[in-house]
Parts: sequence; structure tokens; C-alpha cells
Amino acid sequence: MGMVEWDGENRFFRGYPWVVYGLYAFLFILLSFLFSCAHGRGGGLQEWEDSSTRLLRLSLLDNGLSVGDSILSVSEDLSAFYLKRGDRLAWCGPRGPGLQADALYAVIKEAGEDGLDPRLYHVATIGKLLERWRRPSDKPPSLRAAVQLDLLLTNAFILYGNHMLRGRIDPRAVHDFWEATFMQGGIPDLLETALDLQQVRMTLENLRPPQIGYVRLKNALARYRAVQRQGGWNQVSAEGEGLRERLEMSGDWVDTEHRTSLRRFQRRRHLEPTGRLDRVTLEALKEPVEAQIAQIELNMERWRWLPHDSEARYILVRLDDYELDFIDRGQLQFTLRIIVGKSFWRTPIFSSTMTHLVVNPYWYVPRSIAAEEILPILQRDPGYALRNGLRISKGEGMEVKRLDPDSIDWNGMDPAIFDLHIAQIPGGTNPLGVVKFYFKNPYHIYLHDTPNKALFELEKREFSHGCIRVEHSELLAQRILSDWGKEALSNLIKSGRNRQIGFDDPLPVFLLYWTAWVDEEGQLYLHDDAYQSDEKMLQALGKTLYNN
Repeated sequence: MGMVEWDGENRFFRGYPWVVYGLYAFLFILLSFLFSCAHGRGGGLQEWEDSSTRLLRLSLLDNGLSVGDSILSVSEDLSAFYLKRGDRLAWCGPRGPGLQADALYAVIKEAGEDGLDPRLYHVATIGKLLERWRRPSDKPPSLRAAVQLDLLLTNAFILYGNHMLRGRIDPRAVHDFWEATFMQGGIPDLLETALDLQQVRMTLENLRPPQIGYVRLKNALARYRAVQRQGGWNQVSAEGEGLRERLEMSGDWVDTEHRTSLRRFQRRRHLEPTGRLDRVTLEALKEPVEAQIAQIELNMERWRWLPHDSEARYILVRLDDYELDFIDRGQLQFTLRIIVGKSFWRTPIFSSTMTHLVVNPYWYVPRSIAAEEILPILQRDPGYALRNGLRISKGEGMEVKRLDPDSIDWNGMDPAIFDLHIAQIPGGTNPLGVVKFYFKNPYHIYLHDTPNKALFELEKREFSHGCIRVEHSELLAQRILSDWGKEALSNLIKSGRNRQIGFDDPLPVFLLYWTAWVDEEGQLYLHDDAYQSDEKMLQALGKTLYNN
């Protein structure tokens, strides 16, 4: 048998040419196989994409698609998102869902931390489907499972995004007049960008209300949920047994005396701070923690009704706290004290848009006030009209006739059929003061100055007929009319001339009543539901107070 020799150039075996031919044949077969596999994989991918697209289109036609325990309703946003993508899947490929699917799942699992219900976002079904894909198996889930998971993930993102950005409840379902401008659409585009940048979690977290009031309520919710997991508040007897432990749990125990700590608790619960364990205080102490959790969640929802963006400019009137916040570029600029309506003239909850203000305004007296309050004064003192600049007229439109107050028989007038019009000229006694801020609403409510500044020093400020009196109204006017300058506005006010000034950019105004808020120390304050707003919100959510 001859020796096998390797030539100097290493090209072929001498002595055994069949080896060379065999090697060439093997290489040819191997290359052909690899090429065919590569081609097959490409063809398989295209086939998978085509099949998933066809199945997705069919699924979008089914408005009541059932997936596990979830029923998927095909929304306009859902259809628009896939239409823009040519009905291609967004989260899943042939090997299953990507990492962004896990990121979204992590967010919706934590939805309860923001007072939202994770069940709304198919959390259980998505979790099961993701587990199937992540579990090692020789047989991966079907194409149908991939399409279903993709649809559920997209729907969850859109729902969660809309709820966080605008609220789960449409405020117009709770309040008769609400003209806030919500950001329309945008969520499908946000999703597309989030997937492109691989930032699903960050995108959704950025939709959370940025206001400190919301953040504090969220922290309080976590604390009260911890109390719930521990079995709730401990019981307090009428004799005071268990009182200290109960006050320690809620952070109200501040010393060794019950009275000071009880006063702290009573103030938080909007009760008379007597320091005594009376019947009303005992009932508040015994109230289940679930009730407070529900109240926190509802007030977090109210924060979601407000603008979230960093460029937002609006006025927030906090009726419960007798304060007004001026927000510019998303930041609180200043807070002013206000006076709101009496209990029987309660300032309503609504939102509108401020379009103009009036410097040195006339006060056109509402008929009810003219008949019930001004007329008795004039009957006792007819000279009151001239001393206070009251103009009296009768008739409507072209038939309006100016009357001399001294010529009117005030004592002969019946308040029930009072048909005169009373207007007060600008001046020091005009109850509107030097500035009136106008925004359209059916209640004839507006913000205005007042000559009676002393009332702002009182803790409880319910004195108006519904309108909101504003302390330092000139400061508010200056910030709204930023182009005017302080001196120009001041000179106009001093002139006494009546002038209406419109805004180039209308200013949103929100009048809200919070039944739960948290102070700088993290203490939760709960108010009575004076407007039955909490009750209406629970009805809109289909919940009872303790059904969380």
C-alpha cells in the first residue's frame, strides 16, 4: 500500500484521487443543504408573517374575541394601531413575545398601586400566555396563541394609557358641566414609539399625573393597603380600650395624652377637634380601612382628570381647601386663598375655559339676590341706591328704561314678582372688587376680587352666593396678562375705567372638591362627600364603597 503524500502547496492527496472527488462531493452537498435551509428559513418566516397577518385581520373582525378569561373588545384605537402597521404583530414573532411584552406585564401587575384594577388589563390571561411561551417545550404555542397574546398586550397598553392619561371615568358622567380639553388620540402613536425605542415601561410611567397631590395619595394608598393586609384597624371600645394602638397605626399618636392625639385624628377626619372619644369619633375610628382605600382611589382618579403635560397652564380651584393654585408650564407658581359659596349656595364642581377678564367691572345683580337681599335694604333705606352706585332699569333689549331710584315705591314692591334690573357701577363698594375673571358655565359662576379682605383670615371661608372671591386678584390678573406688565395693569385699575381684556390663549379652569388629600407630613385627610361626587363615581365604576 502506497504512502499518502501532502504536496507543498496543500491542494490534494496524491495517490488517492477518489478521496479528492469524495471531498468535493461532500462539500457540494453540504453547501447545497445550508443554502436550502437558509432559503427555507426565509420562506418560513415570510409564511409565518403572512399567516399571522391573515389571522390578525380575522380576529379584529370579532368584536367579542374570547381569550381565556378575557373578552377583548376591539376599539377604534386598537384597529388604528394595527392598520398603521399593515396588520403585522407588534409584540410577538415566530419565537414568541419579546422583552417589551414582559415590561408591559410588569406595569399592569402594579396597576393597583395607582388605584387602578389590574383585571381591566387582562393581567391573568397575559400572565398565563407569557408563561406558556417562556416554559421550555418541544412544541411552542400555536400561531393563534401568538396573535391572541399580541392583541391582548396592545389592548392592555391602550387601556392603561388612556386611564392614566385621562382617567377611567369620564368626568362628564359625574358632573353636569365639564369642558376640559383632553388630549385626544395619541396612545397608538405612543405605543409605536415605545416599541421602536424599547421603552414600554418608561412610556407608561410618564403618563402618570406629575402633581405632588397625586404622588402623596399614591404613597398613602400603599400604607393603607399594608394595614388592610394585616387585617385592618384594631378595634376600639367605647371606654377607650385599644385607642392608643389604633391611633399609633394611623400615625396620630403624638404624645402620652389621648386628647392631643384624638384632636389630630379628628382634624384629619373633618370632625370637631374636641379631643374627646364621642360617638361620632368612635364611628370614624371603627370605619373599615377599605372605605379609606376606596376614597383614596377615587381622589387619585380626580387628579387624572387634570392636564399632565409639562407645558400645561391652568387654574385649579380646590373648593375643599378654600385655595386656588395657578399652574404654569406644569409647575405650581403660587397659591391664593379663596372664599366659596355658603352651604345653601354651594359652589358647583365643573371645568371650563377662561377667555377674558374685566377690569373695574359692573356688578349685574342676580334677580334672586336683588329681590331677597337688596330690596329689603332699599325698603328700609331708599338712599342706599345712590350712595352705592346702583343703577335701576326695567324692560328687556330695546325696551330697557333707566329709572330714578328716588321715584320708585320700594315698599310697594313684592319680592315674588320683582322685575327690576339692578347693576352696580365700579367703585370701592362694588362686591366684585377691581377684577372679574370670566369663564363660560351655566351656573353664572366666576372668579372675582372683593373689597372685604378680612374674611380671608378665617379658617372656614364659605360666604359667597357661589362665585369664588380671590385674595390678591391683581397678582392673578398680572400672571394671566403676562404681556401687559404690572404697571400698565395697575394704572388701568387706578383709573376706574371699565375694560374687558381677552386672552390669546384661553386658560383652563378646574373647580374640584377633594374628599381625600395628603399633607406635607404624609397624613391623610378625609372630607365629607358634600357633593355626593364620590357616590356618583362609584356608581360609574359599578362599585359599592367596600367592593374593591
